[in-house]
Amino acid sequence: MPPVARQRKIPDTTLMSDLGDIANLRVAIVHDELTRRGGAEAVLEELIRIVPQANVYALYAGRPQITVDGKTYPVTTSFLQRLPRWWRRRPARVLAFLPYAAEQLDLAAYDLVISSASAFAKGVVTRSNIPHVCYCHTPTRYAWDTSHQVLARTPRWQRGFGKMLLHFIRLSDYAAAQRVDHYIANSQWTQERIATYYQQPSAVVYPPIDTGFFTPTPGGQGSRDYFLCVGRLTPSKQFDQAIAVCEKLGLRLIIVGTGYDRRRLERLAGENTTLVGKVSRQELRDYYRNAKAVIQPGEEDFGMATAEALACGTPVIAYGVGGAREVIRHTETGLLYQQPTVEALAEAMRTFLAEPQAFSTGTLQQSVLRFSIAQFRRGIVRQLEQAIAPD
Repeated sequence: MPPVARQRKIPDTTLMSDLGDIANLRVAIVHDELTRRGGAEAVLEELIRIVPQANVYALYAGRPQITVDGKTYPVTTSFLQRLPRWWRRRPARVLAFLPYAAEQLDLAAYDLVISSASAFAKGVVTRSNIPHVCYCHTPTRYAWDTSHQVLARTPRWQRGFGKMLLHFIRLSDYAAAQRVDHYIANSQWTQERIATYYQQPSAVVYPPIDTGFFTPTPGGQGSRDYFLCVGRLTPSKQFDQAIAVCEKLGLRLIIVGTGYDRRRLERLAGENTTLVGKVSRQELRDYYRNAKAVIQPGEEDFGMATAEALACGTPVIAYGVGGAREVIRHTETGLLYQQPTVEALAEAMRTFLAEPQAFSTGTLQQSVLRFSIAQFRRGIVRQLEQAIAPD
């Protein structure tokens, strides 16, 4: 589809006392879904800290509020919230309703809309003179990059309908993407994909890593007696590959995270693999500090778990595409392998085990200071100021 020309949106000056002062704006922050805490939700929390006067919206949520630094923010949701929770637990069941749900959120009262989107939060409808800034975690993956993999996991008798549904989703996603006035990408990889699929420019502001909290073990190296996977338990993370390799090589593996793929992973897990589910931030930091390495077998748009592990002085073994190439320096802060296969991961892990002392804790920690919370805040404020400034 050809790019859509548009005029720059300038906020109605009668609605605000100072056009350049973000604190004086009425702001809405819209998130896709709030059912668990992952990297996207960490970004959302930081956006709320930057504009604490904002009202928070989501297409649906596990709870009717979100708490940031002890303050509780009500979460306004769409009609999807009225569906039974057991139905909403599988994203595929609500897929066809997502574009419509985003459009039903009433944002007419706001001077600035910020969407935190990896799917249809960017599809909200705003007034024509109100800037809409989208922090894009990824262009909707199941509609574009991984659509064929999604269909391959669909029962054969459903694939014909699935193909038609994904065609509709692609059209809706492209149309939704054109409503955004100013894109912020979470990595150069995401920036390239925004240009490819949405034909829109974007600025890169890397996600916030709490480099003051995620730090190496004070005065020591930790136990270093297992490998670690961290993230949402979905097929795209490819944690099944890590299970297969660790079981075959007799290596201990711990998997941290929740998600609808847990039962399948539990069936694959043997005596060397432990799924611990949801953990506290302190427990997560301990898991990072005591791991031999973090394994990232899936393609990540950025990979906050990767950066957090490095901040804790733990190297990463990752599939070398996407955001991993922007976070990891091969052989210096981790190992990147080039084929998305069990065999390639196994070879990378054998290489790692052959030289386990090749990585410097100080180098690992220093490598991610560029992703600090302070850097994120400066970048976001700069982009918001540009978005609301008159031409």
